[in-house]
Amino acid sequence: MATKKVSVTLESTAIERARQAAGPRGLSSYLDAALQEKLERDERRQAFLEYLDELERADPTPERTKDRAVQRAEKIRRTAAT
Repeated sequence: MATKKVSVTLESTAIERARQAAGPRGLSSYLDAALQEKLERDERRQAFLEYLDELERADPTPERTKDRAVQRAEKIRRTAAT
C-alpha cells in the first residue's frame, strides 16, 4: 500500500490521547486506521441516505397521508420534549 506524508493540525490533547491509545503500533498507524474507519462509515451512511431517497421517490403513499404523518410525528416530538 502506498503511503504519503501529510501535515495536519490537531488538538494537542487529542494527539496525546491517540499516542497513548496507539501504543507500540504508533500514531501514524492508529490515525490511518481511524481515518479508514471514518471514511467507511461516511460511505455507508451516504449509501444508506441514497437508498432512503430512492425508497421515498418510489413510495406510492399519497402526499396528503405523508403530510399527516409528519404532522403527527411533530406533535409527538413536541409532547415528548415537554
